[in-house]
Amino acid sequence: MKGTERALLVVAGPPEYLNRKGIEHGRKWLEEQTGPMEVRGGDYPRRGEGTVAALVLLGGVTNVPRVKELQQVAIEAQQNLGEITDESEDRFSELMDSDGELESLF
Repeated sequence: MKGTERALLVVAGPPEYLNRKGIEHGRKWLEEQTGPMEVRGGDYPRRGEGTVAALVLLGGVTNVPRVKELQQVAIEAQQNLGEITDESEDRFSELMDSDGELESLF
């Protein structure tokens, strides 16, 4: 979380359970955990359920090893796709005769 530029804390639940000071306290805690960055907070009152939930969205995240791994996998997949496509075209060409027709099996 140290490489995060911004964060948003949203607390959802029944209006009678949502305390503005509590949400502000949660926002301050998030600021302490993530370092000097912009943290916004808000509430999302919902009727019906007796549970309270919190959602944290992080923006401008950098230096995340798992994301870098996924980017590397995507790069390798693109390279492999090009090789597979070229190989497929070569195999298709081998099946065709000079007139663009499939070669006879007999």
